[in-house]
Amino acid sequence: MPEPLSFQSFFLLLRDRWKTFVLVGGVAALLAAVFSGPTFVKPRFRSSAIVYPVNLTSYSQETRSDQLLQLLESNSIRDSLIKLHHLPEHYEIDTTQAPGLFYLYNEFTDHVTISKTRYESVQIEIEDEDPRTAQRMVLDLLDQGDKLARRLQREKSEEVLNIADQEMRLSKRKLDSVEVRLDTLRHQTGLLNYDAQTGEVTRGYMRMLASGSGAAGRDEAKALLKALGDRGGEFRALSDLANAYRGIFIDRQNAYEKALTDVRKDLTYTNVVVYPEMPDKKVYPIRWLIVVIATAAAVFLAFVLLVIREQRR
Repeated sequence: MPEPLSFQSFFLLLRDRWKTFVLVGGVAALLAAVFSGPTFVKPRFRSSAIVYPVNLTSYSQETRSDQLLQLLESNSIRDSLIKLHHLPEHYEIDTTQAPGLFYLYNEFTDHVTISKTRYESVQIEIEDEDPRTAQRMVLDLLDQGDKLARRLQREKSEEVLNIADQEMRLSKRKLDSVEVRLDTLRHQTGLLNYDAQTGEVTRGYMRMLASGSGAAGRDEAKALLKALGDRGGEFRALSDLANAYRGIFIDRQNAYEKALTDVRKDLTYTNVVVYPEMPDKKVYPIRWLIVVIATAAAVFLAFVLLVIREQRR
């Protein structure tokens, strides 16, 4: 019957087999140091940036940092970076056969980290075997984010622009139709301003009658008075309508120009607080940690195997 395990037996085993543990630990440390080297595990360098969102319009209850986070995590930006930096070749992944794209997207997710900080800013961290590539990818990610936000904003602004253009053209057609009729009345009757001409012509005609002026002047004044009586109402209504349409047209024109400005404006949508720098120190792998974990695991496994062996004896 095997003896029960006790701390004393463990201490005796450690005392008697310490050379074995030292040998196992030394071999494990050596192997871990060798296999964690750049020959087997390529080191990665990290470049990072911290940005605050600006000039973004919220679509719902989300904050601007949440909206920027969603934009930067979009698949269109991911695909743009993959194309700009030739990542399938860089990661040595064949995307012509399935599931190549799956592995490529997983590798991209493993190298690129986008998160929100507690200060409502967005942090971007990109790791790569080439430090210059890591820095360039952060810069290109911010640039693609600006382009995506600008494209989305312009799409909405173009919709508003089209509506404003249609309304402006409609109000212009209405104004032109009224102006054409007014021009016709002006040429036919000589009317220019109903309110002003009514008072002046009436007073002039009365003075001519009182003074006994020439018949030609009285006939001209009488004809103008008749025109005012026959066409004055229409002329006045059309004048008021033209003024109203003119005001509407000016409002529509201002709305169109504002929408056109929104379409043409070239904004950026991030304020860079921490600029991405080219790293000169690797962040992966942490060789000393690998060596420590591998050595401890090997020594512990050797200890367990020796305990089992002693128990079987």
